[in-house]
Formats: sequence, structure tokens, C-alpha cells
Amino acid sequence: MSQPLSVSRRALLQGAGGSALLLLIAACGDDNASVTTTGGTDGGEGIDTTGPATAEEIDTLTVAFPSSLSNIYPGQEAGNFNYYVAVLVAEALAAPDSTGKLVGALAESWTQPDATTYVYTLRSGVTFSDGSALTADDIVYSVGLAKDEAMSPNTAYYWANVDKAEKTADNEVTITLLSPDVAFEWGPVAANAMWVTAERFVTAAGGELGTPAALFTGTGPYKVTSFEPDKGVELERVDTYWGGKAPVKTVKIEFIPEETTRLLARKAGDIDMAISISLDQEQQWKDTDATDVLFAADRSYVGIDFNTAVEPFDDIHVRKAIALACDRATYVEKLINGHGEVATALTVPQQIESVVGDKAREMLAVVYDLPFDLEAAKAELALSKVPDGFSCKVGVSSSAPQVSQFFQALAATVKDMGITIEVEEMPVEQWYGTIGSPDWGLAYMWYFNATGDPAELISWFLAEGNPASYTSEEVAALLQQQREEADPALRVDLIIEAQRLAMEDIPYVPLWWGEAATAIDDAFTIDDFGSYTLLSPWTTRILTKG
Repeated sequence: MSQPLSVSRRALLQGAGGSALLLLIAACGDDNASVTTTGGTDGGEGIDTTGPATAEEIDTLTVAFPSSLSNIYPGQEAGNFNYYVAVLVAEALAAPDSTGKLVGALAESWTQPDATTYVYTLRSGVTFSDGSALTADDIVYSVGLAKDEAMSPNTAYYWANVDKAEKTADNEVTITLLSPDVAFEWGPVAANAMWVTAERFVTAAGGELGTPAALFTGTGPYKVTSFEPDKGVELERVDTYWGGKAPVKTVKIEFIPEETTRLLARKAGDIDMAISISLDQEQQWKDTDATDVLFAADRSYVGIDFNTAVEPFDDIHVRKAIALACDRATYVEKLINGHGEVATALTVPQQIESVVGDKAREMLAVVYDLPFDLEAAKAELALSKVPDGFSCKVGVSSSAPQVSQFFQALAATVKDMGITIEVEEMPVEQWYGTIGSPDWGLAYMWYFNATGDPAELISWFLAEGNPASYTSEEVAALLQQQREEADPALRVDLIIEAQRLAMEDIPYVPLWWGEAATAIDDAFTIDDFGSYTLLSPWTTRILTKG
């Protein structure tokens, strides 16, 4: 991506090299309840130094991203890889641990005295990478920064329900909401919508942030020493970091969009790690000497978007015909090599497992269950206003080969029905412009859930301004109810029911839930590799094998 996005959603696909499709809601209780959450992400949290792999110092770790960046502040440019850099540099009040549970980061604890008030007690002894102390004023400034539509267009909407943030003691900040929202706890998290910096750093840089001329400064375990858009980022360890020294001293991140080039770089020993490798070259990565490939469910969703305000997709029979022509089980088997599962909802199972356990898939199965049935697809098209077929185009990011292959397969399937689909590949930043655009009635979404909020995706896909131009008063009422429902189990029921009702109108076609794949030098391993690993200071989890 080489420019700010035209949509304000952080979790979209950003140049994932076609690889991997590829936060715990604290129960609020009643309005008078007080909930306290305490935790600490110490620098080596979760690292077992007694086993065969240890947190020995690593002089330099060279990591290849399959996408370039033009800004390393996610408020300006919101893609997964912007986040993977930012979480090494800056922190927020809370952070997800390896299981997705919220723990303290810059806040050592917090309380919720009522449904709209959050009181954060700040951790003592925290400094920025230049050695200056973190203050409550810096937290208040950073909330305002994240809420600023000009400075942070990709996070401002997360803070729209915040009335005010104020310093209420030297080590305390209180955030007050306009209305109850049980998902708010995930806002002030560096994996989501907040990265703490200081006003003086932004002012000194002329009001810029995250550019080569205004390197991002935070309280994290690393500081940025150089950034060249379309080339890479270099970071140096901050030895005074409050959580302790990370095992990796220098992190060199190279932007290598071409997957074959990344593979050759690994074979030559020029890179130690490749994030989000392409599944269509999975075996080649596995066959590379001294290389391990790690897989983990990444809580990603891939599906078709129909712009229901654009002809002929304003006709439910057209939408249903295409939905019935999707052979989703084959796509999972052939296009992503079985590294994923057929999606039956917008919400991925991992988003509700902490609440409903192993019943997650069973509960989500009621949302969408249209089978692959070509005869039924033809019958639906015959009922539509374009019974003889139509022509359309779909834009696909050049960094998403599996999605391109899906649409090509779909085009071949529906050709005999009289439907012509033209697949147009384009750079990822251009693809972002197709989302919700009236010029692109047929589109897709590749979305990565960054938080543990069960409603993360539907809060966009079913709310006002969604990419399908979909409206329903009944669904909107359910969305409002789930925002205020303090009982996690009842909230999940509302989230599922909202989707079930919406999907009767088929504004979307869920295709698959995916996995992430990362290749790494077999001299190293990643402790407790999972879907949250790269959403917190991930270099602290790089271990050396004994």
C-alpha cells in the first residue's frame, strides 16, 4: 500500500502474498458493577527459557514482508503489516496475550465503575525510547490523536463513542463513553486502535507521524532507526524498555512483494523469517534447507460482497444464483491447500470460543447454509430481472492469488448460465477503492480479526456504511442490543441472530476461514505461535533452539 486507505478498517488484507488468509470482553454486569482487570505483559511473558529453545540474544533478525508500506503509523495506513511494525514500537493501555485475553500494558490495571466509565491505573517507570517518562497527559493526547479524523483516519471511528479522556490523577486516566459499548475495552489496544506517543514528538515533526521524516516514537521494546517506503524498516532494541530486553537486538524488515524473490532470499540465507508465505508455494518453502513452516488459525474471513445498491446485484435472485454456484468445499481443498475451513458465517469460530467453547461451529452453522447446486442456481437466475445473464467485473488485489483463482473458477462455473465475470487484478491500494464502490457491484473481503470481540466484523459488515450497502431495521436493532448486552453468552446469541437475519438477504457469501503460515530459519522458533502472536511485541517470542 502506498497511500492512506479510502476505508477506515484496519484488519483488511494488505499484500499477504496470497498466503495466509492470512479482544475478551469483560462482563460489565449491571450499571453499578465494578470490574477490575489486572495483568502485565512483561518483556519475556510466555517464553520458556528452560526447554530446548531459549531466549538467547540474537544480533540481527531479518524478516521479509510480502508488502510494502508507505507509513508505519496504522492510524494513517491500516494494514496488517503496518500493525506488525507498530506493535514493536508503541503500546497502548492494554494488550492481548497469546490466547487473546486482555492484559495490562501501559495500564497495570483498570476498573469499570459503571457502563460508560473506564478508569486506567498507569504502570510506573515507563519511558519512551528517548528516555523521557510516560505521563498521564501523554495517554490523554494519544486518545485524542487516535480520535482525530485527519491524523488517524483509520482509527477515528473506533473512538466516536468516546465523550472524553481526562487525567484524573498523576497515574490515572479516565475514559468516558457517550453510551454503553461492551466491546470498548479493545479500543485502547495497540493491536486495534491506539498507539501511545507524545505530543512533542509529533509537533517536532511538523505534525506528521509514521513517515520517513517523522519516525514513530513510542514506549515499546524497539525504536525505528530507518524507514524507506517500498524498501524496508530497521529497528533497534530499547534496552531500557520497562518489560525487559527483547532477545533480538536488531530487526531488519524487508519489503519483498514477489513471493519467488522471497523464497530465493531464504534459500540464499538473506532472510531469517518470512511472514504470510504464499500457500501455493507451501511445499517449496518446506523443501528449503534449514527452514520450518508454522501454521496457525488467523481468525480471517474471506467472502463475496454484493453491493446491493448496484444493478443487477440489487436483485436477490442474482445474488442467490451466484451463491449457489460457489463450490466452497473445493475452494478450501484446492485453493488454500486445506489450510482453512468452509465459512458458515461472518464471525469466525475463534471469536466466540472463549464464550461458547466447542459449540462455536455448531452455533455459527445456522447463519449461512446454501449448498453448491448449479441447477438451483440456474433456477434462481431465471427468476431474476436478468434471466439470460449479465456481465460484470471484479477487482482483486494482485497480492491475493487464491482469491483471483476463486473468481476465475466461479467465472468458469457461471459462464454457461450467461454470466460473464471479468477478473481485474490490481495493486492492493487500488483494490481498497473497490470496497463499497458503486463502480464495483461484485467485490470480496479478506478480513483479519485483530480483536477478540465477537462482533468485530459484523460491526462493519452489517452497520451503516457497510460495503454491501445493506440496510435492515431489525438487524440494526440487534446490533444495538449486542453493544449493550453485558452477558457474554446472550451477546453471542444476538450477534449470531443478526447475521442469520441479514444472510437471508444474501448481501455476502462466506467462503472460507483461513490460516496463517510463517517460514522461519530452523535455528529459531516462535514461542506459542498463534493468531495473536504478531499483534503484540512478537520478537520477544523468537527463541533460539538448543
